[in-house]
Order: sequence, then C-alpha cells, then structure tokens
Amino acid sequence: MLRPLASLLVACLAGQSALSADNKPDPCTTTAFARDVSHELAVAKQTPAPMTAAANADQHVPRLELAKLYQVKLSAQSGVTFALAPGRAKVSEGAQAGLVRFHTAAPGRYRVALSSGHWIDIVDGEQRIESSDFQRAHGCERPHKIVEFVLPGGKDLTLQLSGSPDATVMLSVTSVGG
Repeated sequence: MLRPLASLLVACLAGQSALSADNKPDPCTTTAFARDVSHELAVAKQTPAPMTAAANADQHVPRLELAKLYQVKLSAQSGVTFALAPGRAKVSEGAQAGLVRFHTAAPGRYRVALSSGHWIDIVDGEQRIESSDFQRAHGCERPHKIVEFVLPGGKDLTLQLSGSPDATVMLSVTSVGG
C-alpha cells in the first residue's frame, strides 16, 4: 500500500514542479517595462529578416523599414568606419559594430529595440541625436533594451551599433504611437 501512495506523491510533486515552471512570469510583458512598449514587443515576435550592416559609412548602408524585425549581422568594430565616432568610448574586447539607415516620414518619438547591449547612436548628417529615454526589463532578451529618440521628419538617418561582442542582433525601429 505504501508503494502506490509513494508513487502518487512523486507524480503529484513532479506535476506541481512542471506547473510552476510553466507559470513563471514572462519577463517580456508590457508591465515589465516602465512605459507602454506593446508595439515594440509585438514587432519583436516577428520572424526576423536577415540583414548585414555596413562596415563603412561611405559605402552602401542598408536601409531597414520601420516596425519590422531584422537579424543584423555585424563586423569587428576595429574595422568599422562610423559616420561619427560612437558616443560611448568604452569598447568591449571583441566588440562588433555596424551601420544601417532608416527613414522617418514625420517628426516625433521613435524607439530602437534590440536584443543586445550594443551602444546606439543615431546620426543626422554631421550631428548625433541624443536619446531621450531608455528602458530594459531584466530577463527579457527580445528586446533586451529599448532606447527612445525624438527625430526629425522626412530624413534618412544612420543608426550605428557599437561596443558589444554580439555578432548578430535582433533590431527594430518603431514610431511611438504608430
């Protein structure tokens, strides 16, 4: 009689353990972030389009579309020529970097969401545009961080990634409220 009872107890404990593993809160929810990032989280669930970032600002820099997820392949930062020097001088060993561009139809707030810790610079011609907000939800990798910028409209802008050893990054640019 003890053997079936012991088996039942083991089965119950295993089931409870499986349930608690399934009931772990998702670190990538809108409540995990300080602001409403539901649009960015929805974009992060897309199947990413492959893209290779440029390693030289004077060459063809690939253009990404807003509200679309990309898996961007980067190059060794030591071989990348930026449009402007990155705003953060600290460089991790084996750092990867690259450049992409995007177009803003209207002025407003835009968010760059990525799956890595890369430093993000947005360049308009010869001017770096400073970020206006930064968010991260611990444990959320897609996106790992979201950086917000107030951008001019009707512009082709360069997005520079630098300073992290990740060779590929999931990346999207979205218009806040659009």
